[in-house]
Amino acid sequence: MVTASTSHTAGVRRTERDRSVDSLAGVLIILVVFSHAIEPLEGQFAETAAQWLFMFHMPAFVFVSGYVTRYSSRWAPGRTFLKLAFPYVVFTLAQAVFNAALTGEPLSVSFLTPSWTLWYLVALGAWRLSAPLLRSSWWVVPGLAIAGVALGTVGMVGQELSVERIVCFAPFFAAGLMWRDSWWPRIRAARMRVLAVAALAGALVWSWFSEDTVIRSIFFLSESYADIGQTNGEGMAQRAAVLVAGAVLTLAILALSGGSNTVVASIGAATLPVYLLHPLVLYPAHLDGYGVDWPESLMLLGLMAFAAGFSYVVSRPAVVRATRPLMDYMFWRDLVRR
Repeated sequence: MVTASTSHTAGVRRTERDRSVDSLAGVLIILVVFSHAIEPLEGQFAETAAQWLFMFHMPAFVFVSGYVTRYSSRWAPGRTFLKLAFPYVVFTLAQAVFNAALTGEPLSVSFLTPSWTLWYLVALGAWRLSAPLLRSSWWVVPGLAIAGVALGTVGMVGQELSVERIVCFAPFFAAGLMWRDSWWPRIRAARMRVLAVAALAGALVWSWFSEDTVIRSIFFLSESYADIGQTNGEGMAQRAAVLVAGAVLTLAILALSGGSNTVVASIGAATLPVYLLHPLVLYPAHLDGYGVDWPESLMLLGLMAFAAGFSYVVSRPAVVRATRPLMDYMFWRDLVRR
């Protein structure tokens, strides 16, 4: 997903990108699976971990998506649209079927309102199609952040096509597009890594003490302020703080990156199947819980192992090939042309 080689921008091919970013993408996709896996849990440790992860894992994931999007030879809007629209349709249907089968409710499909994780495919398509504009100036980053904060005051936006999320997370994608490789040594300097650890630790401590008072959905950036019971002033201040925290913690994650592990990098090179398939596995737990009476600490460790193991298995070449018909329209195009 974030490392797809088919992303496009308007420009010539640039120098080889930092390959350690594949390892970073691998870590982030494991954290995405883990954060979704622990959502059904209700203990303080799980609530703290979920809140902490939601503060930075999607901003950082979006940033990496923007970073790898710049390494392409041309901007191809038609191909970009098809490459993301195809799995969006397939997995919208799959999630709808799963929901109907597990709940007994009538089958209901809406392509205008992305279900659960599928908002990211819509957002990624919008960001990649607008990449030439997003990378036009660094002023785009604060401009989009201000627009995202203001958008929460408009109740009529709703969930259709995840417009609010697209705008709110767009600054991170734009920042990734404009990131310069010469900045990697600076952000990874020893003093920056000390500050990064302090920032992440501070966010974890804050999450521990605030998890019972903070509405987790504020980190999703998908609802108007009225929808979560806030005045416009309260909502704007809170969303601005969420965006600033996301930016600071994303920089912290970048500062701690740089290492490269072959296994983790292989996961980072195949994030799309991991991202699309893990909701289908976790769907029953999100509806009815895990149905086991294990200690919270053991559940957290077990789900961390699950997230890493699932991500590894699903990113193996054999699984990627086997699931390609569900995710790549070019499989069917090539099949028809034979």
